[in-house]
Amino acid sequence: MKNLMVVAVVLILAGCVNSYSKFYSALPGAAPDVIAKIRASSPPSTPIVEHSPSVPSPDQYAARGYAAIGYSSFSSGTRESEDDAIAQAKKVGADLLVIVNPSYAGSVTSQVPITTPTTTTSYTTGSATAYGSGGYATAYGNSRTTTYGTSTTYVPMTVNRYNYGAVYYIKRTYIFGANFRDLTNDERKNLLSNSGVFITSVVNDSPAFRSDVLAGDILVKIDGQRLYGKEEFSEALENKRGKMTGVTIFRNGEFIEKNIKLLP
Repeated sequence: MKNLMVVAVVLILAGCVNSYSKFYSALPGAAPDVIAKIRASSPPSTPIVEHSPSVPSPDQYAARGYAAIGYSSFSSGTRESEDDAIAQAKKVGADLLVIVNPSYAGSVTSQVPITTPTTTTSYTTGSATAYGSGGYATAYGNSRTTTYGTSTTYVPMTVNRYNYGAVYYIKRTYIFGANFRDLTNDERKNLLSNSGVFITSVVNDSPAFRSDVLAGDILVKIDGQRLYGKEEFSEALENKRGKMTGVTIFRNGEFIEKNIKLLP
């Protein structure tokens, strides 16, 4: 009986909340209108689901053309369903869902009070003798008294907790086919210039990939024009959609010129 009651308590604590949805965080800049603009196609009815032993690095899926839009991260003492992660992926319109394998986060032991009803019954007996002109008579009797109450027992319960996580991606469109960031101060000193962006990853089978642009290159110019920061480079590439474009790359201390046909 006690074991059944403990199980009931655990089920109540588990509830019906989708933790992947409750603890979802959108990445900066991943607003719905921005996602709609850069995604390659409409969201699928069911996303691709993959598993990872740890949290993926920012550029781990970039070479396949995916961009992260949000993540879920939480600790739980109950088994979480992957169906909940898939439901959240559908909700945010993800093309790819990467579920991080749960990792043990320790255990928590507590006392669960279980209160049950109790009854106590007592019995009394007695006798009485009556005398009269004809003699005497003895009578015997008894009575029963029942008292109702409760009893509380504290049952120890240990809950093992696990860390859960998931990352949500969209398949995005690319004109050039590379992801880049602003230069660090050390990179500017090495380049002797404030202009340029650092290429963090190159998308497979993109114009940049087929032109042998590599992760770690510094993109310095577009059609001979120096540009400062990733926003200016993104705008310049957008304005040259579908055109043959000259790019200047800094690699291993040398400047390399390439002509690349951008996607429309």
